[in-house]
Amino acid sequence: MRLVCRTILFLLLAVCALPLSATTWFVRPDGGTRYSANAPKGQCNGKSDAAYPGRGTNQRCAFNDVRYMWMDGTYGNSKWVMEGGDTLVIRGCAALPSQQNSDAPHCRIGWDKGTGNDAQNFWCAGVESCSMPPPPSGTPSQHTRILGACAYGTYSCSPVVGYPYKNNNLTQLFGGFGVGVVMYLNGSSYVDLEGLEITSHNGKCTRYGIPSYPKGCRVYPTVNDDFANVGISTSNKTSNISLQDIYVHGFTGHGVYGAIGGPFKLTRVSIDFNAFAGWNFDDGTPDNPSSTLTQSYVTMVGNGCLEEYPITHTQFPAKACWDSESGGFGDAWSGQNSRMASFSCDHCMIEYNAKDGAMGPHTLIHNVSLTDSIWVGNMGQNWKWGQDANSTFLAQNNLIIGNCTRMSQQLPGAAQNFSKSTGQGGSYLSNFCRAAGDTLAYFADAGSTVNVVNNTIVTYQPTIFDLNCATANNCATAPYHFTNNLILGYTASASPYNRGEAPGLYYRADNSVQIVGTHNLEYGIRNGDPCGRDGNICADPLLVDEPKQRLENQTSLDNFNFHPSSASPASGHGKSLAGLSTDYYGRPRPNPPAIGAVEPAR
Repeated sequence: MRLVCRTILFLLLAVCALPLSATTWFVRPDGGTRYSANAPKGQCNGKSDAAYPGRGTNQRCAFNDVRYMWMDGTYGNSKWVMEGGDTLVIRGCAALPSQQNSDAPHCRIGWDKGTGNDAQNFWCAGVESCSMPPPPSGTPSQHTRILGACAYGTYSCSPVVGYPYKNNNLTQLFGGFGVGVVMYLNGSSYVDLEGLEITSHNGKCTRYGIPSYPKGCRVYPTVNDDFANVGISTSNKTSNISLQDIYVHGFTGHGVYGAIGGPFKLTRVSIDFNAFAGWNFDDGTPDNPSSTLTQSYVTMVGNGCLEEYPITHTQFPAKACWDSESGGFGDAWSGQNSRMASFSCDHCMIEYNAKDGAMGPHTLIHNVSLTDSIWVGNMGQNWKWGQDANSTFLAQNNLIIGNCTRMSQQLPGAAQNFSKSTGQGGSYLSNFCRAAGDTLAYFADAGSTVNVVNNTIVTYQPTIFDLNCATANNCATAPYHFTNNLILGYTASASPYNRGEAPGLYYRADNSVQIVGTHNLEYGIRNGDPCGRDGNICADPLLVDEPKQRLENQTSLDNFNFHPSSASPASGHGKSLAGLSTDYYGRPRPNPPAIGAVEPAR
């Protein structure tokens, strides 16, 4: 009998621990103010996808401002009205008549005006509480969801793929008047974000870069300029987060900032034109060593540059650019002195960032997978990866252009040339090809499995692969395998870092590094694999519209055509590899495949 009672008690406790029926909350421009015990004149309860009927209080209708989800309209009362496992649908927001620079139906986060609190500007109990606070955590079986209108019901969000991003039907949250962060995820777990644009309507001031251009941002307690510093904030307690069709851009600091504490999944996410970095993991605390970052169709463009507002140069909408020599930074992903279990990116686009494409050698990542992605025009290294012992590394089907001095000249669609040499306001880039001008820098440690296969790499940079070992003289048991790669080197009279000498393919920074190169096509390079051995070919790859061997200007590699011509020696000379069934463009691979990331057109 005692055992039966204990069993019944256990079942009752388990049932009580389950979440109650989840609530769906709604925000829409034609909704009303929030009703609560503190705000008894509030018009709506937020629990219906309906407009405010025009009279009455506590009606079953949507809120008209997303900030009512954590503020009820009385100063100092800041707490989420929803609970873990609930869904929030944001269709858009209204704006109080007193809101400065209003842009309804886009939703402002922060104060409504730059002069602080008053009777009509009650959205902040303090500077940091102006932000969207960390949403309540969901559970593995019932996530908390924050959705734009296109993500609710029949999914209709325009895919956030590539740059420039067009056909935007996302719900916009824009931070301003000195808000530090638009959306906090610090400590949250099991949260899904979908169909949102997170941005700032700035273009008039900066928090980073020397000199400040157009000016430095003013912050409270005097008066705030209308800017925001960070799009999304995380912490090493943030885990099990999913972002889908999310566009983060235009911040004076970081698109995403902070360590991570567990799995993150990104699908169709674009993080662009943030003045310090795209995603900076270095908040002074270590990432959880078991954290994972799984990414598909992620775009990082123009980080290190302050975005103009309103955007008029849609192809490259920079107002000013700074690098690490001018008080800025410019990494796409950036991490310092931390560890991560895995980092993967497929179908990613990493272009024209003012420093490295990824990730910094100070972050040890146990498993790295980079597939079907493109890397172009980054001022530092396109790749910079570091791994510990017994790790795995796969780089497959990638397109890479190593043209680290490209941003010394004006980019197509940009307002100006952002090189410091021009003397123009806003042009402060000078640290081109930093860190010795490597195209790709990498190190592993003993027992690791390293495969660089079927990539197409085009560059004039002095060194293509700079290879090291995490522990000196410890990599003899971790051969670095290079298979089916198409390498095309150039000399460039337009580049002071080339000096008329062909790029070197391999540089061993540690003598224990073992290189196994087979079935590679190499042309226009130094110290490569032995020609005619192990399937290696040393011949012109004969790509379609291939530029001549000596580049006369920085634009020569723009819009590069990676397709082998019908006469290319790359065709049919690769080694068949398990699991490699398509090329970069998704076309079937024959047996044997072509060398490089792209099969010849048939």
